[in-house]
Amino acid sequence: PVLTGQQIIIDRGVVADVGRQVDLQKFPVRKRIDCSGKIVMPGLINAHSHLTEVLQRSFRDNVRMETWREYRAGTEKAVRLTPEDITAAASLACAEMLKAGVTAVVDHFSTRPGLSVEKMRAIVSAFDRTGIRGVLAPSLRDQDFLTLLKDRSGKKSSAGEEPWEEKILEIIRDTQKTSKRTSVMLGPSNPLNCSDSLLLKVVEIAEAQNLGIHTHLLETKLQQWGARRLYSGGVVARLQKLGILSPRLSAAHGIWLTEREMDFMASAGASVVHNPASNLKLGSGLAPVIKLRNRGVNVALGTDGGDTSDTYSIFEQMRLAAFLSRLTSEDSAQWVTSREALRMATLNGARAIPAWRNKIGKIQKGYCADLVVLKPHLRLCPLNDIVNQLVYCESGQSVDTVFVNGEIVLRNGRLLRVDERRLTEQVQSVSEKMYRTYQRLPRHGSDIRFYRKRDWI
Repeated sequence: PVLTGQQIIIDRGVVADVGRQVDLQKFPVRKRIDCSGKIVMPGLINAHSHLTEVLQRSFRDNVRMETWREYRAGTEKAVRLTPEDITAAASLACAEMLKAGVTAVVDHFSTRPGLSVEKMRAIVSAFDRTGIRGVLAPSLRDQDFLTLLKDRSGKKSSAGEEPWEEKILEIIRDTQKTSKRTSVMLGPSNPLNCSDSLLLKVVEIAEAQNLGIHTHLLETKLQQWGARRLYSGGVVARLQKLGILSPRLSAAHGIWLTEREMDFMASAGASVVHNPASNLKLGSGLAPVIKLRNRGVNVALGTDGGDTSDTYSIFEQMRLAAFLSRLTSEDSAQWVTSREALRMATLNGARAIPAWRNKIGKIQKGYCADLVVLKPHLRLCPLNDIVNQLVYCESGQSVDTVFVNGEIVLRNGRLLRVDERRLTEQVQSVSEKMYRTYQRLPRHGSDIRFYRKRDWI
């Protein structure tokens, strides 16, 4: 509900009380913040992103995901980012999010070449440096489904990627010791790029360490076609068989899920993370959000990377999620409402991530004090229906103050933990180097060169 005239008590990072009349005898007040004439809302949640992709922001246009991936990976592999480069890039993306009211983010992290403890620590350092609440989900893969399709052998053997288990366990130990706001998930890149043995190991470690699992799932039409060729029952049935399909799982995209697969997701308690801007830019399709919602699947929101949506704004994803639903149903009663879009960006995002469940996503006693205070900007004036206008009008310009775990990390629109200008200068030089490298890469004449398009449409 939209409430007025409320008081919020924050004590040791937690909402200790909220209401028109709070008991100040229990909590000696050390600091008061006057929010009269302002809007206080739960912090927005970005449940799927790739932070270091900010370095390749807007490098490309008019390419589909499979071609985009080759360019992105080739550029990154050639440049060989240092841990310092990674920290700076991730910090810039986190800074952008905080300034736009995002207080929690999942980074599905990958870099070429290879995954290392130092690189993963660089992401954790960016979370700590900016003050955002972060989940590190290191991307894992040991095969390539396009190669399997090209060989047409059906063989699903491992590509021999170096062992990853001890690296992940080391990062888990690190974050448990040093950070209150950072946690770890296991992030198989895409089930099609992971062997059965890798996915079984993911389940084993997730259950032993009580971790969530995050992956990409059926993002493109080609992936749907390839999944049918490689796995007779489909990729979701394979996930169910291997034990991946559970409340631990949040799957990004899910554009090409069949209705039967949606039912599997719903019965397992798995979540889908909708990334509307990225899906539109890459021409991947429209996620079946209404069908997922009607089946009881929890749908959260994500921005994807800085080179697929070109933004880390969840305000933008809310607006697109609501508007795009108008294209997938003729029944206006089925469209995603502004209130549903706002829930996808807050409470549903928290429900998608085990480490955040029942801890963030709403303003309630006992929840972490992840709050955004907005000072209505011109785009919110005249102010009539607050929820409608937050979703349909707001861009992040009105964000005035941001709390994460009770700490003020943004005040009067200014970041308190990082020097924004210095950070942008540092990232600019790395990005320019990457852009020069990208321009020298050979250009592909077609999205995927070994198949005929009529085979999979």
